[in-house]
Amino acid sequence: MEIIKSTSRKLLRRDFVRFCIVGATGFVVNAIFLKLFFDFVHLRIYIAQALAAEIALFSNFLLHHNWTYKRAKNEKTVKQLIVQFHATSWVAILGSALIVSLAVNVFDMPILYALMISSALALFWNFFWSKYIIWRNNEHTGSADKEEGK
Repeated sequence: MEIIKSTSRKLLRRDFVRFCIVGATGFVVNAIFLKLFFDFVHLRIYIAQALAAEIALFSNFLLHHNWTYKRAKNEKTVKQLIVQFHATSWVAILGSALIVSLAVNVFDMPILYALMISSALALFWNFFWSKYIIWRNNEHTGSADKEEGK
């Protein structure tokens, strides 16, 4: 039982796994608001997706900052992180809104399927920017270098 707990903790510490868990949460938030804005508020699909994605984006930022990249050592302020996260994520949001809109309007695809496709396409773009640019560690030497005295 202890081995399972230890393995689970190690797995959850991995940034990509945490990133995907946060992404799944963001996907649910996005899907709920997309349906709400499209079906009940009757916004155009492109606008509905852009607004829903913005809400999910803020949710994802909070989770990434407080959980996924909590251990990241950098000197950026929260304001700087929010601006960078928002700026890099908006490329994916606009692309997502376009993909969802085209899939629904042109290919008559169900909204949820269109959202899954757009989210899968944005996954690696978003992970790269958040891990290697926004919450990048600013430590100049790794732990292996410190142990060797470099």
